[in-house]
Amino acid sequence: MSLRYKFNRAQTLVTALTPEERADLRRICETIQRSQENLLANAGPAMRHCLRNCKGLCCRNGHVDDIIGLWDLVYILTLTPELADDIAARVKGESPFYSANCLFLKEDTGPCIFAAAIRPEVCVTTFCSGDRAIQKEIRRVKRAFFKIGCFFFWRRPRALLKRLSRPTRRGKPTAA
Repeated sequence: MSLRYKFNRAQTLVTALTPEERADLRRICETIQRSQENLLANAGPAMRHCLRNCKGLCCRNGHVDDIIGLWDLVYILTLTPELADDIAARVKGESPFYSANCLFLKEDTGPCIFAAAIRPEVCVTTFCSGDRAIQKEIRRVKRAFFKIGCFFFWRRPRALLKRLSRPTRRGKPTAA
């Protein structure tokens, strides 16, 4: 599945939500954001090791489509809808069959267009090494992302149950 397809699907999913569902999704995404902030606050040594030794290798010469998933894009579009046009322009030029620098690096070299605590799951939970001390925070971010998938999986059954639980409207009695 190409990144362009995932982006278009994410836009479709987010725009199809009712205002109530959108508020629920936003709460889930804000939990992810707080989890990412907590991870980044505790990941200082691991992050410095990555920057010093790998120098952003994970953002270069990779298969971005393998790194960024549908739920990542739903998360990003929910919290930063103003990036939708920029993301659309970047994925339009995607070459999904070849490895390349991440499409979301400014000027193809960096930094990332996404804010530090609003990044795809893999981008924020993967370290070159030395992540043993932050495993709890990494698991928290991963669990929070899993909730987006659950939210959409249960969306239709929730809507159906809601419709079924509404009181039925009965017609007015007619005069004889």
